Order: sequence, then structure tokens, then C-alpha cells
Amino acid sequence: MDRRQFTAATAAVGAAAVAGAAIPAAADERPAAPQEPTGPQYFGYYRVWNDTAAKDSVGRTSMAQIPPEVDLVFAFAGVTAQDEGAFPTVLSNGYVRALHAKGTRVIGTVFVDELLDPESPNTDEGHRQLAEHLVETYVTDLGLDGLDIDVERDFTDEELERASGVFTHLSTLLGPRSGTSQLLIYDTNQDGDTALFAHAADLVDYVLVQSYGRALDGLQATWETYQGLIDPSQYFIGFSFYEERGATWGDVDQPIETSRAFAYAQWQPDGARKGGIFCYALDRDGVEEGDDEMQPTDYSWSKALKEVMVGEA
Repeated sequence: MDRRQFTAATAAVGAAAVAGAAIPAAADERPAAPQEPTGPQYFGYYRVWNDTAAKDSVGRTSMAQIPPEVDLVFAFAGVTAQDEGAFPTVLSNGYVRALHAKGTRVIGTVFVDELLDPESPNTDEGHRQLAEHLVETYVTDLGLDGLDIDVERDFTDEELERASGVFTHLSTLLGPRSGTSQLLIYDTNQDGDTALFAHAADLVDYVLVQSYGRALDGLQATWETYQGLIDPSQYFIGFSFYEERGATWGDVDQPIETSRAFAYAQWQPDGARKGGIFCYALDRDGVEEGDDEMQPTDYSWSKALKEVMVGEA
């Protein structure tokens, strides 16, 4: 996933720049997070650095315009928390409120490196303090509904100890063991036979496998590395829309009915039903591969893919 940062333009953007997302007088007026919907779900990673509240609005879109067909949207919390401009307030007091009203939950996403802070003691107490810091910084302070940990690397023995310890303490604050409605999500491009996932499998709500560019005939084999560790309803596979000047994964060939994304929406594990699908670069919904122009979207693909899954259910 992209590690690019916000530009300095964010600092000049006020709350009034948010199309369709009125800012409430106080954060505590925000509606409670929506409940988990029934049936297949559609999630999307939204690249916040290209939001209309972060840059010139020409050719861009606003989080407030994300339709209710998107059940859960990921905001890059590591990027947002570092921004000193208006966007964190716009996100927490504007966009989250607008999306909750549509039934959409908003989750912060960070790289697993955040769990490996070398300045934090590699002790149980150090792991607890770091977990609390992560939740405060990337969930509570931003007014979000949970945290997604992106795992795309291997670990030394010490790093595995750190990551596992912090995951354990995160699970007391977020996820199915926490007694709260806030989510803890594991997001990866790896199979399910890693040591960290073996530790985290019982601690998370959902598992998202980045399946960008993968052939359909390999999906079952990947699922089987997770089978037995999680329920199929927790399992999501993901495709990528085309990022400007980005990789050509071949997931969004047009028309949509011929695309890998469409096939992913229809695919099910043998004898089971997955939780749904997700997309990366939600803000590029419907953009043809190779088209590097920035442009707004009407989210027509996301709406259609959610309809396909509901129809297959």
C-alpha cells in the first residue's frame, strides 16, 4: 500500500471545504458507529491524501460522497495523524459523521511497523503502553471505529515477540475480545501460515487478503491456509483500482462484467461463503487502467460489485 504523505496544502484547507459533510459543534455529537450489516460486505481503502479537503478539489472526490454500498472505509490513519492542517478535524467531525449516517464504518489503517517501535520496551508493560498509544493516536483522537494492521513483511524473532505482544494488548481495547464495538482487522498480502497470524487469528474481526492481480484458480489454495483459523465470514479478498501512474494489476478490465473484480465478487471458497470483497484506491473507482488523470468518481463499480454479491448471497 502507498506510503505517500499529505502535501502542505492541507494546512490551508478549512472545514468549509468538505462537500456534503457539515462539521458538528462538538465531536461528542457524532452518531454511534453503525452495526455490522447482514450479508456480504464491501470495504474500500480510501487514499486520504487525494481528498478534496487535502488538495485542490479539481478532479478529486470527497469521503463524504462515498455511497452506502461501501460498508466500511479505511482511512490511512498514519498519514492523517501526522497532518497539522485541517484534515484530522474534517475527518473526525465531518466525514465520520456523514458516513455513519449512511451506515458506513470508518477504520484507521497503519503498517505493522507501528507495533515494532524500538523506543518501546520489549516487555509486557511496554507492549501494553504501545497498544494504548496506538489506539489513542489512530482511533480515539481521530474519532474512528477501529484499527486495521497492514502486514506485508517478515519478522526477526524479536520483532515477532513485539508484534505479538502488542496485538495481544490491542485485543483488550479493540476487536471481538474487547467487549466494545470497535474493530480490529488484519490486512495482509501473505498466506495464513505465518507465525504472527497464528497468534492474531483469534483476536481480530476480519482478515483481508490483498489479492491484487492474482488468478482465480489460486484463490482456493490461499483460503485453505486460513481455513480452520477463522470463520469464512471473516475472510475478504481484495482487488485494486488503477492508481495514477501506479501498477497495472489487471483487476479492472472494462466492461466490469469481464473484470477480475467482478469475478472476485462472485467467487466463494469451496463449501463456504466469504465475508465479502474489498478494494484499494476506492477514490479511483471506475478509472480505466493507464488513465493517469485525476478525476472524481460516482462509485459506479463499487455499487455494482456490492449488488453482485448481494444477488449471489
